[in-house]
Amino acid sequence: MDVYNKNRDKNQSLSDEIREQNAKLKDASLKEKLLYFKDYYLLTTIIVIAVCAFLGSLGYTMLTAPRDTALGVFFYNDTGDSSDTGLIDGFAGYMGIDTSKQSVFLDASMSYCADFSDLDAYAGLEKAMASITASDLDIIVGDATTVDYFTQCNCIGDITTILPEDLLKTFEEHLYYAETGEGDKIAAGIDISDAPKLKEHYYYMDKTAILSFVINSDKIDNVIAFLQYLYMKT
Repeated sequence: MDVYNKNRDKNQSLSDEIREQNAKLKDASLKEKLLYFKDYYLLTTIIVIAVCAFLGSLGYTMLTAPRDTALGVFFYNDTGDSSDTGLIDGFAGYMGIDTSKQSVFLDASMSYCADFSDLDAYAGLEKAMASITASDLDIIVGDATTVDYFTQCNCIGDITTILPEDLLKTFEEHLYYAETGEGDKIAAGIDISDAPKLKEHYYYMDKTAILSFVINSDKIDNVIAFLQYLYMKT
């Protein structure tokens, strides 16, 4: 039985053909109905299912993802295990941050080289700039050349205008100064190489670690708390 006609008469209206095909399908065998479905509807059905699955997954991710970032930290040129989340997990627990509602992250895989010859380092800088623009990054830790670069790009805030007086006095001998893009020298960071929590997680072993505050961070309380947490002894 001729179930369908792919070469429909151009003068035949679509509605007439639909009625005709439905009439033919009414008495068609199961095999003929499956063949008709395969030729006319299978691809469309697959696409619809795939789109619905994607939208469902996207919707679930958006509904269950943390609403905002409580603290974002990048470690540059460190010696620790970049897959170890112990330090940032410990800080989240210490602060009582509900990570189902707010994200807290520490990316210790970042690298920096002054001549940009390392493609990974270049990609890392692009990631940092994007995170800073989105106000997701609050702290940058690295060696002097790394802090110099971000200060020159006007991404780093002046420590003396951020820390409260008591903490500023505590760290005044550990301040690191760098020049901004306008040539002004600011207290761009704090040398935290001796911080107990860094040693506990094997970060910056026998290397200089300077902690800097991203200039547009809107989470200063958490930024300061992280600095204090680094000096808590286990």
